[in-house]
Amino acid sequence: MLPSETSVLIVGAGPTGLAATISLAQQGIKDFIIVDAILEGQNSSRASAVHAATLEALDTIGCAGPIISKGMTGKGMMFKRNTASFTMAEMEELRVYTRFPYVLLVPQYCVEEVLDAKLRELGVQVVRPLCVVAMKSCKEHHGLEVRRLAGISYTEPDSIAVQDSVAQLVIADVVFSPSKDAHISKSYIIGNISPAGVFLTIPMPPQRDPVTGQDEESDVVKIIFNVPRSSGPPPSNPPLSYIQEHIDMQGPPHLSSDSTLNSQSIRITKTVWSTRYKLSSAVAQQFVKRIHNEDGSLGGTVIIIGDAGRTHSPMGGQGMNLGLRDAILLGTVLKKGVPDREEKCRELEKWGRSRRSRALNTIRTTKTIAYLTDHLISPNSFVAAVAYWTFWLLTRLNFIKRRVFLLSLN
Repeated sequence: MLPSETSVLIVGAGPTGLAATISLAQQGIKDFIIVDAILEGQNSSRASAVHAATLEALDTIGCAGPIISKGMTGKGMMFKRNTASFTMAEMEELRVYTRFPYVLLVPQYCVEEVLDAKLRELGVQVVRPLCVVAMKSCKEHHGLEVRRLAGISYTEPDSIAVQDSVAQLVIADVVFSPSKDAHISKSYIIGNISPAGVFLTIPMPPQRDPVTGQDEESDVVKIIFNVPRSSGPPPSNPPLSYIQEHIDMQGPPHLSSDSTLNSQSIRITKTVWSTRYKLSSAVAQQFVKRIHNEDGSLGGTVIIIGDAGRTHSPMGGQGMNLGLRDAILLGTVLKKGVPDREEKCRELEKWGRSRRSRALNTIRTTKTIAYLTDHLISPNSFVAAVAYWTFWLLTRLNFIKRRVFLLSLN
């Protein structure tokens, strides 16, 4: 039965909410409840990369090892134009900064399973399906609906527009056949750049079929490609035929089903999951807001973490990562709070400003990636050539490499 009151109410049991709950529990905070409006196993989000800094944070709550065991080690990223490689990021160079010098390629549901198992080990269970419908004289709250009820604005942080060519993405987990001829790297994220667009392949471990619930035996590959606004909006769940058409149009020749381009014709035989993504960005006005009662006295504090705090492009794979780090750090901040309520609120507000700043930096970075990508795939050969040689030069400068690597550690 749901208690009539609690000191901390955590709304949302995705990776962020689960990690926040574990962090609170391990900090010795016992009076809390976690609720979610979605039944277990029905979260449709499909984040797929866990970065070094996130693994460091997960290790502090005893979850890094089990998550690593479910994923694949990504050694880096490689971009190609035609058949020539023009940039490569080797994650091994992170070794001087972290114990996890790689990007872990793992489905989001695997991360959630590990976090949920850890919660159960701690004697905590998510209460489902429940959502927040009203709020007054609150304690601590988290979540999208809570943000609205608390009157926290959520707006675009700057006026930089997303370029039309990369304003829409399709993301899908697919199976190619014959898989042995697909020549998909098991260690690298590969980006194919051409005037037709950008096409990424990301190797993934075997995944669970969302319909049958059975593990997928064949090799699963995550693909991401852009759809210009001029081509119209992609379907909400792009079918196999739509995805195959775009692979043939803007993917690498070795994955084409067109025999005139590829003598060993490759086709998608199964779409495990697919979605469209319209690039947008927004950030909460504040991540921590003190709520006052009708008589003017202090009621409680609303804390915004994860997707409730910011929206940005999936380019760079930072969405789930930032949420997890926000959540785990929050637990330590709440524990650090001294008995004096005012000083505790100041600690939380300091945390909120820091995490909002990190969200703004991520939005700027993803917009920069989108801007540069737009120039790389420009139909104007001069613009594309300048962008190509700029990338080629920058990726060979050591101080630029270090800066890029350090982004995954923040």
